[in-house]
Amino acid sequence: MTMNELPHVIDLAPHSYQRDTIKIDPEQHRIVITLQDLEDALEDAAKDGKPSLADWPHRTVHFRMLSRILGGLDHPVTSFGSLLPDEWGDIPPDIRDRIPGNPRNVHMQLVSILKRAIGLFRPDIDPWSALRVLADAEVRIDGKMVGSVQRRAERDGLNPIDIDNCWIARQLAAVPAEDETQERQIYHYLVRLSGRQLIQHAGLLRRDLALPATLLQQQCEVILPDWLQEVADASDRPTCNGLERVWRTIRHHNLTAQSPDDIMALIYAGKLQHDTAKCVQPIKSGSWRGYIQRVRQVLLSYVDDPTIYEGRLKHG
Repeated sequence: MTMNELPHVIDLAPHSYQRDTIKIDPEQHRIVITLQDLEDALEDAAKDGKPSLADWPHRTVHFRMLSRILGGLDHPVTSFGSLLPDEWGDIPPDIRDRIPGNPRNVHMQLVSILKRAIGLFRPDIDPWSALRVLADAEVRIDGKMVGSVQRRAERDGLNPIDIDNCWIARQLAAVPAEDETQERQIYHYLVRLSGRQLIQHAGLLRRDLALPATLLQQQCEVILPDWLQEVADASDRPTCNGLERVWRTIRHHNLTAQSPDDIMALIYAGKLQHDTAKCVQPIKSGSWRGYIQRVRQVLLSYVDDPTIYEGRLKHG
């Protein structure tokens, strides 16, 4: 059995208006390898009175149509995207000529509904389609929100499960202040989805997704611990800014620092690099390096053994 043929657990659950009664039955497993398997799974679920979330009216007609277009349904579901691509111009001519009625409209309809069904039963093939289906059932607000996230994530080569808090923070860091509220709504929707039962069961999103602080929250004064405030009080303004930014980054990522030595250890362990900092607040790489250099220099007077760091400071 190949990787694409691995069985996947599916939820043959009621439609979205019945989502409050959805129960995940561990015995409702189905191996969907071919398009015929997909039709059989949908048909069996409907007969059992538990239609799949990806079921649709006129399903039988569309599968008959698909069978005529593709010369049968014994094709692997993994090949659907090449047999019936999203773009009309990419469809093989022999298949295009078999599409009845208004060919372009029929093509768009078939691609849309089949991708949803394949996505739900085989999220390993098309996790974004699976997320759309489950999003409609769990938190139906605006179907375009998943699409908005998908377009941005795919530019970075990400599937839904690859999205983490740092990536979300980077997307919001580039947003002008006047657009922040609207943009945060998109990612807030994703965070809400990540906590829902069906999404978690399917393993489509990380469970620890969260939004970063708003621009206003980020601009609020940082409260330093007493031992670090003592260093800041004796420092110039640029160094104090660096200490505040470093401490904000430490707190944001739940790192532990209870002394100057701890901060120096985090720096030299690579825990406070630019990628870590820009998740918290937008900052250029050169600016962050400047802050880190100032922080290292000032903390050198407060660590237990400065000789440990002096050589590294000159070369770092």
